[in-house]
Amino acid sequence: MASKKDLKSSMAHGLNNGLDSLIQPTTKIQEPEQPKKEKAVHCNFVINQSIHTRLKTLAIRKGITLKDAIQEAALEYLNKYE
Repeated sequence: MASKKDLKSSMAHGLNNGLDSLIQPTTKIQEPEQPKKEKAVHCNFVINQSIHTRLKTLAIRKGITLKDAIQEAALEYLNKYE
């Protein structure tokens, strides 16, 4: 427990630091966990130029990257056939 002298000295530093510095929570506050970012993997593959052009055009219309368009298509494929 803090002494009277500690309280007086902490109050001299201002109200914001005085009592707040002496009072501590009884339970540990847990901060929300950030979702872990999945590791990205570089891969090279060959596709038909017409498919590439269609995907690129679609990505531009949606305002996303070609990588995101391909990833979205791959996830839909996996969800359908897994």
